[in-house]
Amino acid sequence: MFRSSLANALMLKLSKLIWATRRADFYRDLADALERKVAIRDHLLRMLSNARMLKDQATEHVVRAILQRLAAGESGSLSDLFSGIAPRSDHLPLAAVDRAEDKPLALRMTAAAVEFQIRSLRTLAKELAVPIVAVVLTVLVVAMTSSLILKIAAEAPPVIWTGFNGFVRDVATFVLDYGLFLLLGLAVALSVLIMSLPRWIGVARLKVEAWPFYSLWRSYNAAIVLSSIAMMVSAGLALREALETIRQTSGPWLRWHVSRIILSLEEEPEDYLAAFGRGLMPPTVRARLASLMDSARNFGDVLVTLGDKEVAALGARVTFAASALSWGITVSALSLAVLMSVGQMTIASAMANATTADRILEGG
Repeated sequence: MFRSSLANALMLKLSKLIWATRRADFYRDLADALERKVAIRDHLLRMLSNARMLKDQATEHVVRAILQRLAAGESGSLSDLFSGIAPRSDHLPLAAVDRAEDKPLALRMTAAAVEFQIRSLRTLAKELAVPIVAVVLTVLVVAMTSSLILKIAAEAPPVIWTGFNGFVRDVATFVLDYGLFLLLGLAVALSVLIMSLPRWIGVARLKVEAWPFYSLWRSYNAAIVLSSIAMMVSAGLALREALETIRQTSGPWLRWHVSRIILSLEEEPEDYLAAFGRGLMPPTVRARLASLMDSARNFGDVLVTLGDKEVAALGARVTFAASALSWGITVSALSLAVLMSVGQMTIASAMANATTADRILEGG
């Protein structure tokens, strides 16, 4: 019994991962069903039947789990219905769908937001794959080169350890003595960085939002927030209601930023530029916001326009930032490998020259 339950849980987990890659189509199908006045339960039963016919086990397991939750009366909204099934990043747009009057339209906008998320994650994975490989190869090359350099150092005359050769020997010594600790330190630092992205708040965080990784995280979330606000405002919600919905369904970092926007609007209700310029939106978005406000009838129209058009621009900036980060890491890693390889050659050449000079002196 225990093994059966464990196997079912693992199968559902795997199914959710597979389903997540194509959930945008799922949301669009659901939007079409709602537009045709089909009940959610009836639509899900049809999807379950189709999944069985197509032998799509991932969709079958996910839809069955949703139907069980619906039958048990555990979910009164789409965000609750998909909680723990859809990725956590979908909770915000689905909460927006719950508040929207035009749910089919909101679901299609959710599908577009999901596709943006998937594209961004694929871009990050693709761009970071190269530097990861480069770092691994660099570690191997530098470790082997350092070992060879120190073997040479044990036999080489002191005269060759000047200038560049001496620097390379010092680097090799450092790599072999402290390289493992350095790698462990980098791993810990990377883990802390990743954990801090959605959690770290405060004045100090505002000062690093433009740094690599942090700026990437901000641009990504700004696009999600803009599309969600545009979705809710288009569906008839007031700006304050939209912001409150986002605040209630967000993690610590985003909740903190949205709270700062709300607080600013409470102090100065008409100063939208000040409110949305408090750190969440990148400078380019704030500049675009200022330009649109010069001609828009109201701020809701500005947000809808930003949500429709600026998200694509933010997506392009996420791609550019990921590419720049990838090149920076790759070039840094390969530069170290080249430095050690060139150092090995110059040391070998210096040794050969020293040996030749010694022979000439002995012959003289």
